[in-house]
Amino acid sequence: MQTERRLSRLHVALLIALVLPGAHRAGAELLEDIQFSRPEPPPAVVSEANRLVFDLPRAEVAPTIDGRLDEPIWRDDRARMGQFRLGLSTTPARHSREAWGAYDARNLYLGVRLQREPGTELRVETLKLDDAAIWEDDEVEVFLDPFSSGTRYLQLILNSRGVLYDAVHENVEVPDARADSPGATVLQRITDESWDSNLARAVHVEDAWWSIEMALPLASIGLEGAPAGHRLGLNITSADWDTEEYTTLSPNNSWHDPLQFGVAVLGEPRMDVTALDLSGVGQGRNLLRLDARQLGGPEGDYTLSLTFRAPGQWLHKSVQFELTGARDAKPGLPFTITAATGAWEAEIEVADPTGALVFATRRTGVLPGPMLVDLRSSAVLSDAPPIELSARLGVGQLTARRISLTAQLTGSDGRVVAEQELGDAGGPEMRAYLPVRGLAPGVYVLELLASEDGEAVARGSDIFRVARSPFEGEAQP
Repeated sequence: MQTERRLSRLHVALLIALVLPGAHRAGAELLEDIQFSRPEPPPAVVSEANRLVFDLPRAEVAPTIDGRLDEPIWRDDRARMGQFRLGLSTTPARHSREAWGAYDARNLYLGVRLQREPGTELRVETLKLDDAAIWEDDEVEVFLDPFSSGTRYLQLILNSRGVLYDAVHENVEVPDARADSPGATVLQRITDESWDSNLARAVHVEDAWWSIEMALPLASIGLEGAPAGHRLGLNITSADWDTEEYTTLSPNNSWHDPLQFGVAVLGEPRMDVTALDLSGVGQGRNLLRLDARQLGGPEGDYTLSLTFRAPGQWLHKSVQFELTGARDAKPGLPFTITAATGAWEAEIEVADPTGALVFATRRTGVLPGPMLVDLRSSAVLSDAPPIELSARLGVGQLTARRISLTAQLTGSDGRVVAEQELGDAGGPEMRAYLPVRGLAPGVYVLELLASEDGEAVARGSDIFRVARSPFEGEAQP
């Protein structure tokens, strides 16, 4: 067997050739063009570099929540977050919509002023608390991802009567039956309307405009005592029935995608996390990576900690790393997951040398299970092109480096037709091609076996049928 390896930071590609026994033509391969890789997130519609960032000022005097937006904090240029627009475009709303934001130790303060058509009535169809139909009124919606999780977020909707809808949403990964590869997932939104935001709000209406003033308790969104410089996802949208426009403060093509929210920063950060990697989470040994730089906080030993929850498992680990103004730090925190399947949640925090919290975020996901194998075709002719194979090995990044894979093809009589050593898995996902030319008609099972130090840790298989080609035996041109 001849093996060629191409190493990169994201994947390992293995090209392997194997001569199969008797029933196959000379030079045939069990699996061709084998590639192992780490899963990569889909490209963001709004890139991280282009997400709007709002450096909110601290309100030394809390505004009076009367809807008028006439307190000193709203005249602070730092509080102005900007005009609303249409979707991803830079086209402004036909009616002016503008938002402001600020905070103090107890509340997040938001204000929105909205132009309206003089002499007309604002649409109000909903007068009941937590009625989701409120989005069909003239309304303002606030979206918050308090820990920049990218999956769990809060929604508040207010109409011109001050009626409130508040809910918690979570985009949960579920199997994607239409996907090309096993283990592929899509996001399904789960909503909990029992959450009470305790939002203080007031609305003021004039003939040519109306405005909303809000005070959202930080305690109700889990941010009481949040570190200076904490970053949270934030967007504000509006429905205007005079112009029949839905408009947004932050550019996006999906209001319910927290990865497209803007970013609100509460004060001056003392440390900046420039990168965080918790990808490819699975059973076995995993790795949390973080890149950090000092921004005026104390120099010395910082502490990176991880709290991880999965079915039947809870763990807490931490590691210290040195952070100075002279150089960035790139700490890594290995951890072991014993659970094989189910939803997981991770809380990630960084504390400075004094023990003060300077960074906090959360991540969620679903453990994919030990091994999933999928052949794109379940029935083929004996002269068909190779069948595309995809597989997902449900182990962590560090464990995958020590896993060796073997492929085995079995006929309907239970006899092994061919075997192939695939080498070490460079990542949890694999793609390859299975040639069928030369295979006798019948039913076959392709099985992948994953081993660590000679001991089987996972296996997966898929079945396919080969039918005799009607053109078999014809002279080739």
